[in-house]
Amino acid sequence: MKVTAIDFETANGNPASVCAVGISVMEDGAIEEKYYSLIRPESNVSYFAPINISIHHITPGDVKDAPDFRQVFSEMKEYFDDAIVVAHNARFDMGCLRAACLNSGIPVPDLIYADTVELSRKVFRTLPRHRLNDMCDYLGIELDHHNALSDSYGCLMIVASVMNLSQIYEPSELFAACNVRISRL
Repeated sequence: MKVTAIDFETANGNPASVCAVGISVMEDGAIEEKYYSLIRPESNVSYFAPINISIHHITPGDVKDAPDFRQVFSEMKEYFDDAIVVAHNARFDMGCLRAACLNSGIPVPDLIYADTVELSRKVFRTLPRHRLNDMCDYLGIELDHHNALSDSYGCLMIVASVMNLSQIYEPSELFAACNVRISRL
């Protein structure tokens, strides 16, 4: 089974306001695919909050000619096939995926997912923080934090690092052994 890591950036506090997505895929221990796209948020959620811009540096001008979520989803949905999807703080990213699908009139994909924050907390119990940037620093993973592609890659490398530590390379077995929930969207 493959592992697909996903990360969204949003224009504002509405989870449907996705303005960038990054996807990294590992299959049979190798990084197979990386996907990144800016996304033009739907008009009903297109306001860019200054706080969000200050975090990810994506502006309305950056996305004015970008594809909308419907177009991007048609390209990214194949990465969910036969995969466990992971995200660092999966509740946020799965909420974005669900909200953006519903807001765009797209059926919410049927997928299974796990949270790498939960994985990090279970495996690296002694660390004081388990934020993505903290985990990447600890594991020596290069990260351009809040760049969706870099964040998805960092998330995937957390999984790979735990696989190497545990010597468990089948994703569902790894999450079971680490007592990490696998949920369905």
